[in-house]
Amino acid sequence: MTSITRRTAVFGLAAAAAIAITSGSAHAEDIIRVERAPVGAFQGLYIAEKQGYFKDRGIKVEINVGASPDGAIAQLMSGQKEIAMTGLVPHTAAAANGLPIMAVLNAQDQNEVRSFGLLVKPAAPYKSVVDLKGKKIGLPGIASPQGTSLLMEMEKHGMTQDDVELVNLPFPGVLAAIESGAVDAGMPVNLFYYMGIEQGYGEIREVFDHLVSGTPAIFYAANGKWADENKELLGRFIEAMELAHQYGNENQDAIREVDLEQTQMDPEFIKKRDIAPFESSFDPARWNIQNEQLAKFGFISRIPAPEEYIWSGAPKR
Repeated sequence: MTSITRRTAVFGLAAAAAIAITSGSAHAEDIIRVERAPVGAFQGLYIAEKQGYFKDRGIKVEINVGASPDGAIAQLMSGQKEIAMTGLVPHTAAAANGLPIMAVLNAQDQNEVRSFGLLVKPAAPYKSVVDLKGKKIGLPGIASPQGTSLLMEMEKHGMTQDDVELVNLPFPGVLAAIESGAVDAGMPVNLFYYMGIEQGYGEIREVFDHLVSGTPAIFYAANGKWADENKELLGRFIEAMELAHQYGNENQDAIREVDLEQTQMDPEFIKKRDIAPFESSFDPARWNIQNEQLAKFGFISRIPAPEEYIWSGAPKR
């Protein structure tokens, strides 16, 4: 057989393999039910669909909108979803309590691009956390990176949690609670934070400075048992999403297009909002620093080891 013939045979086999993966309808075992976050960093799922990254890998992804990070973990434990987007604190707390939930793919890190802040009404007299003594502060989860950042800034000024009233609110409810006066200040995240800044809300900026950069802001998790039993399928999902994240980072208009289709945000706001980059890999060392802060304020019962909450096949750095 000539070298040309051998090369042709190899290419033919590769093409046949590609056709086998992409042709026909997806088998039942190739369907992945995913619960996405209601806000923030979910756009990669839709980019992967539009660019054909899932289809090329023989995957059909059914996307549903979740309600909360805690609810996402419940969905994974019950088997209602194979993959769900959640947050650092409920995920680490689940691991600390022995639940077999594993982070399988990052979506976005906390970084220098602000994704939350302590906001107050426009023209409100509050310039520092000291000014909020005795006031109500709304949080999308008191036990959260946002909560630890607030408590660390308060600690710097000799304050404790007893000096304010912390109020747990749903993600979409924080900005509305500030506007209505239900709380005196609040910490909206992602799109709702950007909306508040756009609308002229004041910000006590020092709170954000305590955030541990390089820790996951939001990410994809799976039941560890399902992940271990479906390593090859999960690997294909991760590969598709890594491509989608890369595409979104290089083509921000694709992210804005998803925002227009999947949110009710003002189109003019979407066109000019800041976009934090996607990040697919985890930094276990930085994550552990955040866990130490969570333990300090009693938000988790113990500091689990990284292998207790990050899947062995997850991208790491």
